Amino acid sequence: MAMREPVPVEFFLVPGFSLLALSCAVDALRAANLVLGRRAYDWRLMADPRDLGDSPSGDGVPSSSHIRLPAEPLQDGSASAAEPALFAVVGGQRSHTYKSAALDASLARAAGRGARIGSVSDGAFPVAAAGLFDGYRSTIHWKCLDAYRERFPGLDIRTSIFEIDRNRFSCAGGTTSLDLMLTFVMAAHGAETASLVAENYVHDRIREAAQEQHVTAAIRMAGRNRHLADAILLMERHLEDPLPVDRIADAAGLSGRQLTRLFRSHLRQPPGRFYLDLRIDRAASLLRQTGMSVSEIAVACGFQSASHLGRHLKRRHGTTPGQWRRSA
Repeated sequence: MAMREPVPVEFFLVPGFSLLALSCAVDALRAANLVLGRRAYDWRLMADPRDLGDSPSGDGVPSSSHIRLPAEPLQDGSASAAEPALFAVVGGQRSHTYKSAALDASLARAAGRGARIGSVSDGAFPVAAAGLFDGYRSTIHWKCLDAYRERFPGLDIRTSIFEIDRNRFSCAGGTTSLDLMLTFVMAAHGAETASLVAENYVHDRIREAAQEQHVTAAIRMAGRNRHLADAILLMERHLEDPLPVDRIADAAGLSGRQLTRLFRSHLRQPPGRFYLDLRIDRAASLLRQTGMSVSEIAVACGFQSASHLGRHLKRRHGTTPGQWRRSA
């Protein structure tokens, strides 16, 4: 981030944004100014005017924790007092349904200037929808990965805690936004400065982008039994096209009986039920995070039909697909 100081940074708030992710990102810049002894970074909170409330001054944008923050309104991408060198879309709950003409115009304007553009947490959805992750790596919070991949199958989507690819960036949210900003500070001002900023948060090390953000069931089981972990990993890779349990056992180097004993011993259920629940949970995630039809989700999760999925969702979660989607 070697550029003229103070570096102007704008955070666009999507309603339902993650307050933790935003505060980690902003405070890293505040602490960098403190450590450097000068105003190296300026930041502003921005929003679509329609999201600011009806009062003359605006009621602020609601976070996922229902705390509202004041923000300045975007004006359909018109020039601001200080055009941002870094523009971050901060998302959270329901970002996958968010649409804003003002945001799209501002993103296009920033891209045209060559600004660094990216997302925090689920803000990846609107940035990707605007086409600004085309040809770039990106990541998102692990709970939204399935929906993100289904909606944008052509993107290079990673499971890392954050990604920086040329003038695009993204992070999984939560405290990963602190690591992202610390990485920017380190690139601009050196490792010692970044370390002093990190110490401010008792953050003993700056995590690297390549670190995986979500520990899958397969990885959790690796410490218990390698064969069990291999079997679960194969299941996780074949949710859309389920494999017969005997084939999974064979690939894991076990007989069907041995695999069943392992699952009952470690997971208190047979492998077929565990596999089915993995597929149901993926379908439940897609119901809440995408606009895909129930039939499309059923196919994507290896079910014969929408009614077939519905029966199993009812058994596991006690509700119909429609009710489950509305409950979000």
